[in-house]
Amino acid sequence: MSTSLNMLETVGMQARGLEQQLEENFPPLNPHPSQSIGQVMYLAGQRSVVEWIKQYLEETNGGQVA
Repeated sequence: MSTSLNMLETVGMQARGLEQQLEENFPPLNPHPSQSIGQVMYLAGQRSVVEWIKQYLEETNGGQVA
């Protein structure tokens, strides 16, 4: 089974779209003193997943930023 260039372009566009959606929905936030430790940890956990996905996409795209 061969993968066509159009298929690779489509996958790349989907990955960039995913990354953009993640950035919009889970932006980096600074903790606020009114937040509980649990809230801060929850938000940090969400963001760490976004950062991991971004790192993975960069590594699998040969160092190119998606």
